Amino acid sequence: MTSNLYLYGTDDVPEIPAETVMRRIELLKDNLTEVMSKHYLDRDNEKKGKILRAIKFWETINESDS
Repeated sequence: MTSNLYLYGTDDVPEIPAETVMRRIELLKDNLTEVMSKHYLDRDNEKKGKILRAIKFWETINESDS
């Protein structure tokens, strides 16, 4: 992960509120459940992959790599 200092020129970058992050993850997981409820031959695997990547992104959004 690229550091805040590298991207923004400072380490003093505000975090995204935990409530916002958690709500996004909840919505993504709800959508993933809907996608996964389909038979595997009918499932949108591209969408599944994008949802999983989005969950990973939001789970690590406030981690620092300074």
